[in-house]
Amino acid sequence: MTLQKRSLNLKEYVSHQLRAQMMARGSLPHAIKHLFTCFALLTSIFAQPSQASELSSHLNSNQLYNNPSPYLAMHASDPVHWQTWQASILQQAQKSNKIIMISSGYFSCHWCHVMQRENYRNPQVATYLNQHFISVKIDRELMPDLDRYLIEFAHKASGHAGWPEHVFLTPQGYPFFALTYQPHQQFINTLKRIQTLWQTDPTKIISAAKQAIADDAHATDAKQISWQQFKQNFFLTLSNQEDVLGGGLKTENKFPKAPLLLSLLNDSNLPEEQQDWLELTLTQMQQQQLQDHINGGFFRYTIDPEWQTPHFEKMLYTQALLAKAYFIAAKRFERKDFLQTAKATLAYAEKHLYNPKTQLFLSSESAIDRQGIEGGDYLWTQTALQKALNPTQYQQVVKDWQLNQPAPFTIKNGTPGWLPKPTHQNWQAIQAKLMRPINNIPTDSKNILGWNGLMLSAYAEAVETTPNNQDYHQQASQLAKRLMDAFNQNAGQKISTPRAYSKDNQPMGTATIQDYAFVFQGLRDWQNATHNSTITNTLQKLSKQANTRFFTAKGWLYTSAPLLPGQVGDWAIPDGALPSPTAIFDCTQPGRFSQLGSQATSQLSTSPLDYASYLTCRNNTD
Repeated sequence: MTLQKRSLNLKEYVSHQLRAQMMARGSLPHAIKHLFTCFALLTSIFAQPSQASELSSHLNSNQLYNNPSPYLAMHASDPVHWQTWQASILQQAQKSNKIIMISSGYFSCHWCHVMQRENYRNPQVATYLNQHFISVKIDRELMPDLDRYLIEFAHKASGHAGWPEHVFLTPQGYPFFALTYQPHQQFINTLKRIQTLWQTDPTKIISAAKQAIADDAHATDAKQISWQQFKQNFFLTLSNQEDVLGGGLKTENKFPKAPLLLSLLNDSNLPEEQQDWLELTLTQMQQQQLQDHINGGFFRYTIDPEWQTPHFEKMLYTQALLAKAYFIAAKRFERKDFLQTAKATLAYAEKHLYNPKTQLFLSSESAIDRQGIEGGDYLWTQTALQKALNPTQYQQVVKDWQLNQPAPFTIKNGTPGWLPKPTHQNWQAIQAKLMRPINNIPTDSKNILGWNGLMLSAYAEAVETTPNNQDYHQQASQLAKRLMDAFNQNAGQKISTPRAYSKDNQPMGTATIQDYAFVFQGLRDWQNATHNSTITNTLQKLSKQANTRFFTAKGWLYTSAPLLPGQVGDWAIPDGALPSPTAIFDCTQPGRFSQLGSQATSQLSTSPLDYASYLTCRNNTD
C-alpha cells in the first residue's frame, strides 16, 4: 500500500483536497463535485456513534481453502467468511440486503500481511464482518480489471489508494466508500459506522453512489488532438517533472516508470535534455538501492526520492521491462555496465522465478520473509555480517557501508539493519557469502501469461543485442511456444484462455486485454528478432480476438465479462507499472491514432506522461 497517508483521517483528507482544488480552480468541476458527494458520505459515516454490540465469536471455514492463488490460499484460515468474486455475489447481497466489502491485495504486499494479522484473523473483526457484510477477497494479479476499477474509485473518493484496498459497495454493486490499511481499533470502528449509516439511511448511500457513476459517464470534456500535439505536450510535461539531479520524476516515491523509459529509449529523435536525464535515471536505478546487489533483480520501487529505501517486493514484470530497457540502453549509450545489468536481471529471473514444470516464470518474490519481517531476506545486522564474512571482508563492509554510522533500516524490535551495496574491494567474494538461499524467500507461484509475454519481449531484445548467446535463443523459443500453445489450445472452443497457471500447471482465472496485448507484443518482438514467419498466424488471431472480445462502442474493456455497473470501456488505458495494453493494439494499426476520437485523445492531453506508450504510434499516424 501507499505508506504516506495510510493513517490520515479520511474526512480531514478529503476536506483538505476540496479546499485546495477550489482555491486552485475557482470553480466546481466534475472532480470536485465527485469529492463533495464522497465527502458528504464520509461525514455521515464518521458522525454516527459506534455501536458496541458484543457478538459471539464463531469461526468458520471460507471459500479460499486450497485456492491455487497463494494470496487467496493464505486467507483460508481467516475466521472471516471470505468469498471469491462471481456474479452470484450481487444476487446474494440483494437478497440479504448486505453491503459488499471487496478486499484486494497480492501475496508479496507487506501491508496486506499486516492487515491480515491485525484484522482478518481477529475474532471481533471477523464476527462483525460475517454478521453485517458480504466479504469478498480478490487477488489483484488475477483480476486486474476489478482491482483497477476499485483503485480508480478509491482515488476519486479519498484522494489516495493502495493495497490492501477495501471498497464497500451497495448490494446493487455501486461503490461508495474506500480504505486501505487500518489498525485494528480504527478498522472495527469504521465498519460499525458504515453499518450504522446503512441501517439508518441506505437510500442516501445508493442515490449518491449511483450519481457518482452517472457523473463519471458524462465527465469527459472531449477535445481532439493530433499525435504531434500529444508529443509536444508530453515532452513539455516531462521537462517540468524530471529530477535532473537524482534521476526519475519529482515524486516522494521513486518508481522505475518502465513504460516511460522504454518509450523514450525507442525514440531515435529524443531531445538532448531527455537523453541526459534518461541515462542518469538508468544509472541511478542500477547503482542505488532499487537493484538488489546481492541476489539480483530490481525491487518494485523505493519509498524515498533518492532510490535508497526499497519496497522489497520483486515483480516479474519489473524484471522483464527493465531487462529490456537496459539491453536497449546498452546499445544506445554504448555502456557495458548497462549490458551487464540487463544480463544480470535475466539471470535473476531464470534462477529465482522460472518454473520448469509450467515452462513459465512465477509472478513475484515477497517483500516479507517467513517470519513476517519486511525486507528480512535482504537486510543484514552487524552480528550476521560478522558470522558470514571473514575479518578482512567484514572490515571492508564496515568501511564501505559506514557501519559506524546510524543504520538506515531497523529490523524486528528495532535491531539496526543494512542493505548491501557493492564494496570497493573483495566484492564478488562478499556477494557470494551474502546470497540468501532461494527456497527461503516466499514466492507467489502463479504463472501469469501476460507478464511472461513481457519476458519474451525482453528475451527478444537480448537475442538482438547478443546474437551469439544460444541460451537466450533457446529460452525464448521455448517461452514463445508455451505462450502460443496457451492461446491456441482453446481456439474454437467455449473454454476461455486462462489468465495464469498454478505451480502445478492448472489454469487460473480468465485472460484480460492485458494478457492478449503483452503476449501479442512478445510474439511480435520475437518474430522481428528471428524473422520467424510461423508466428504470423498466431499474431493475427490474437489481434482479431482482442478486438472482438474487448473493443466496444464505448471503448476498450479490460475484461470480456465485467460484473459491476460502473465497469465501462476506456478509449485509452493508461500506463502504470505496466505498459498500456490498448496502446499496443492501437499503435500497431496504421492510422489508428487519428481514428481514436476526442474521448481518447483528450485523455492523452490531460495527463500525457500516463500514456507514454502512445508515443510508439508515431509511425502509424498516417
